[in-house]
Amino acid sequence: YKSGFSPLLRGINIGFSHGYFLLGPFTKLGPLRDSQVANFIGFVSTISLIVILTTALLMYGYVTFSNTESKTAGKSSLDFLTAEGWKQFSSGFLIGGFGGAGIAYILLKLINFNLTIF
Repeated sequence: YKSGFSPLLRGINIGFSHGYFLLGPFTKLGPLRDSQVANFIGFVSTISLIVILTTALLMYGYVTFSNTESKTAGKSSLDFLTAEGWKQFSSGFLIGGFGGAGIAYILLKLINFNLTIF
């Protein structure tokens, strides 16, 4: 609903929040939650899920917008409901998801490092 944002920026925004908040359940509820590698395994699991979700976004966009290119020729470049806009959105989702998961992982490592000092 943010008018004026390009599809890439919308994807980065949505992907960042997904990547950031998906790390917690994988880290704290995963089967290796009591081991020393729980944060790293949660990070890898989050990245894997982001890749799966991006693949699903790309498949959805290919099926939905493959035959509508001629109808949307007059739409603005900021509309992500076109084939090209959806590809940009999906790419932004992947970039943002990796960034969000990376930031969350770094924060978890810093928190664990500070707790081990005391």
